[in-house]
Amino acid sequence: MKQVLLIITAFFLILIVACSKSSPPSVTFDETVNTVEELAAHSKEFDTPEVIEVVPGIHVAIGFGLANSILIEGKNGNIIVDCMESNETATKVKEAFNKISEKPIKAIIYTHNHTDHIFGAGVMAGEDQPDIYSHELTNYYIDRLVSVVLPAIEKRSYRMFGTQIDENSHINCGIGPRLDAQEGTTRSLLRPTTTFKDSLEVEIEGLTLKMAHVPGETDDQLYVWLPEKKVLLSGDNIYKTFPNLYTIRGTPYRDVKAWAHSLDKMRYLKAEVLIPSHTRPIKGAAQIEEVLRDYADGVRFVHDQTIRFMNEGLTPDEIVEKVKLPPHLSKSPYLQEFYGRVDWSVRNVFNGYMGWFGGNSTTLIPLKLQEKAENMAALAGGKEQLQEKAETALKDKAYQWALELSDYLLQIDKENGTAQNIRYESLIGLGEQQSNPNARNYYLSQALEIKGQEIVPSIDRPLSVVHSIPLASIFSALAVHLKAEKCLDYDKKTVFKFTDMQEEWSVHVRRGVAEIQPFALEEPDLTVETTRIIWNEIAAEVRSPVVAIAKGDLKIEGGLGNFNEFMSLFRD
Repeated sequence: MKQVLLIITAFFLILIVACSKSSPPSVTFDETVNTVEELAAHSKEFDTPEVIEVVPGIHVAIGFGLANSILIEGKNGNIIVDCMESNETATKVKEAFNKISEKPIKAIIYTHNHTDHIFGAGVMAGEDQPDIYSHELTNYYIDRLVSVVLPAIEKRSYRMFGTQIDENSHINCGIGPRLDAQEGTTRSLLRPTTTFKDSLEVEIEGLTLKMAHVPGETDDQLYVWLPEKKVLLSGDNIYKTFPNLYTIRGTPYRDVKAWAHSLDKMRYLKAEVLIPSHTRPIKGAAQIEEVLRDYADGVRFVHDQTIRFMNEGLTPDEIVEKVKLPPHLSKSPYLQEFYGRVDWSVRNVFNGYMGWFGGNSTTLIPLKLQEKAENMAALAGGKEQLQEKAETALKDKAYQWALELSDYLLQIDKENGTAQNIRYESLIGLGEQQSNPNARNYYLSQALEIKGQEIVPSIDRPLSVVHSIPLASIFSALAVHLKAEKCLDYDKKTVFKFTDMQEEWSVHVRRGVAEIQPFALEEPDLTVETTRIIWNEIAAEVRSPVVAIAKGDLKIEGGLGNFNEFMSLFRD
């Protein structure tokens, strides 16, 4: 037996050495590139707002906003799966659902935490006080979004979805017509009341529903399975476009291998009807099997081939030139790059396994941006010659090169009007060429910003959301908003005491760092006494601390001047 094991071990060692010495193969497959006309044709998936009765008693609203919302009729009450992105879009869907059935809403299910699935919940629920179901991670990701990384994600999201692009330039968002995020848009949120870790089976109004955790586009993704009807509600793990294995608005690492496994898990249910939370439903067991199999294989292919070339020692820039879907997958209508892209996905897989460093020593400690820009100008023969090169590239419609050169010009002189115009025209040129709506909208949105367009609209921040954020998230957000340059000589402790709950928190700001602790540090320089609701509103900047102090809602021990100094460390 020992001899057999030694032989097997030797075989694998030989195989590993042989693989490590082999040269990377050339590109095997041709790249399939969609056209702008094909993107426009893709709008037929959702360009007309409508409610489709997929099977008796189950209806899907498509085209009212970015996502779908699903109505499931029960015996004496109804269930809604996913609630749209705003009160305005939810109102339109709710009115359409009420024409079908006005029975009370007994349950709402969030397939995951994304804005376009949860922020119309207050409208959908109305006065009915339904149970709210989700995976146990959903609350965490809601809090992370609305408190810690909101400023970064919000602007990038509005660029990606092209919320400020006019109708002549905006085609669609790939998975829906538009994201409703305009001036005056309002939102509502109901927190989950029932959560689960792996799976949950419930009986609601005479219906058996099985929910299961299937991480993919998000870590909290779930599916809803109605076994008697053979109907599967798949959330955002599949829609009629290549999946967003990475999203340019920014996201935690999306586990690509887990996503493929989740698709397999759904495939083996043998559903006869599949209703995604974006794009149109699919009917027929054979068709669903084929779509889910190809979708999983597309995800698996990108993952496995990226790892293969990574192990060959290639950098991300080299790998994206090699990993292309094979013809049988690239031709699938469900794997066209109208939302995600293969090259973005490759970079995400590489980063998920290896981090930011691609392996090329040139990028290990790169030149500072200013130094690189000046070197580029010198290489071109001077700043004027560099600008001429950029102008020539723009004239020749070499938009990407012109855009890159504009980066150097603006690094040297941010007020260079000619360089700004080169950048603007390059972004417009690139945007109009794109058949991927995320890329298209991002280019065109950044072009608008050059001309002074405000990308982030003024959207109502509902107090219900502000009030529901736990203190742990509020103080985590405080730490990442610290303006370190203001407090390199500052070293003071502030203790917060919340009179409406048994919690105390400390913020020790010392020399550019904020240490957060969920207890009271000894010998504080400042003590703040208030309620959780008041502090949440102050932290979210919907209540003035000056007014709160004047009303006695915020009590300061240690001096008002010291408190104002403390607050100034986190705000402009």
